Amino acid sequence: MDSPRLINWRNEYLDAISKFRDEGRPIFYLDETWFDTHDTAQKGWTDDSIKCAPNYPINRGQRIIILNIGSKNGWLGGESFLLSAKNIKDSKLDYHERMTSSLFKEWFEKKVLPNLPPKSVIVMDNATYHSEQIRKIPGIG
Repeated sequence: MDSPRLINWRNEYLDAISKFRDEGRPIFYLDETWFDTHDTAQKGWTDDSIKCAPNYPINRGQRIIILNIGSKNGWLGGESFLLSAKNIKDSKLDYHERMTSSLFKEWFEKKVLPNLPPKSVIVMDNATYHSEQIRKIPGIG
């Protein structure tokens, strides 16, 4: 069961997105995922006479982190962001450890912002590397 706070937050998000759509503003969604280069399906939709996938060793190859931004009209011009580890042993199961706020910021400023139409809205999750504290907030005393 969702908490009242979460329900309220979700409703505010849906209201904001609805308003942006009514205003005709372009809405872009930004996210990341990962892929292991030797990751293959063990089964496929073929008979047993032909092998449908390469037989890679247990090693899953390189882990590639893919970051992109798109809208209902397709991917934003510019480039996807790809980050590769030498092999799976170099990258933990959680790929978020390889991504940093400085890598994200560089990609965002050089590849995303120059290609966004005016008045665009960007929807992204709150991954730690999507934000960076520029100035420390002064403490008491």
